[in-house]
Amino acid sequence: MKTQQTTPFRPAPALPALKPVENITLREQVTLSVRNALMNGHFQPGQTITVKAISAMLGASVMPAREAMHRLIAEGALELRANRSVIVPVLSRQEFDELTALRCHIEGLAASQAVGRVEPEHIARLKEFDAAMGAAVAAADADAYLDSNFQFHFLIYRLGASNYVLSIIEKLWVRVGPLIRFCLNESGFADSSRVHAEVIRGLESKDSDALRAAIHADIMGAAQTIRTAHDIPASKA
Repeated sequence: MKTQQTTPFRPAPALPALKPVENITLREQVTLSVRNALMNGHFQPGQTITVKAISAMLGASVMPAREAMHRLIAEGALELRANRSVIVPVLSRQEFDELTALRCHIEGLAASQAVGRVEPEHIARLKEFDAAMGAAVAAADADAYLDSNFQFHFLIYRLGASNYVLSIIEKLWVRVGPLIRFCLNESGFADSSRVHAEVIRGLESKDSDALRAAIHADIMGAAQTIRTAHDIPASKA
C-alpha cells in the first residue's frame, strides 16, 4: 500500500506594510492642487501660506494640508522662513534669468519633439485653448486666461516630453508661475496671441525649428514683461 505524499505546509508570505490608500490619495490631491495654483499664478511672490489657509481653501483636514506643505517646501515650491512662516519664494534677478534660460531650453526641446506625435485632434484642442484665451481677455478674466494658457502649453509638452522631463518643466513653472500674472497687460495679450499662432503653425507644418523658436519667443516675451512690470530684487549674495 502506497503512502500518500503530503506537500509540506508553506505559510503564505506576509503582506507588506502599506499606508492607507485614502490618506496618500488625499495628500497627493492637496499637493497637486496647491502646485497647480502656484503654476497658474494664484499666489503672489512673498505671500504667506498657512496650513489653515490650505485646509480651508480645499476643504481638506489639517493633516494632509500640513503634509502637502512639507512636501512643497522640500521641492522648493514654498520657502520656510527663519520665523517658521511659509511663503511663496521671491526670486532674485539671477534666479529668474536662470529659470528663464532653462525654460527656453527644456520647453523648446519638449515642443520640438512633439511634432512627430501631434494629431489633428491635438491641433483642434490647441485652437480651442487659444480661442478661450481670447475670450478671457475680452471678459477681463485673468484666471481663465492663465488656465487656458497652462493647458495650451502642457498639451504640447505632454506630447513631446518624457514623464521625467515633464516633471522638470512643472517644477520650473511652479517657481515662475507666481510671476506670470504680471504679463497680463494689453501688449502681453497681443504678443501671446501672435506667438501661439506661430506655435500652432509650427506643429501643423511639423517644423520643429520654427516651433522651438516660437516657444522661445513666448517665454522671452513674458520674461521681459515681468522684468518691466515687477521689481525683481537684485541677485542674492
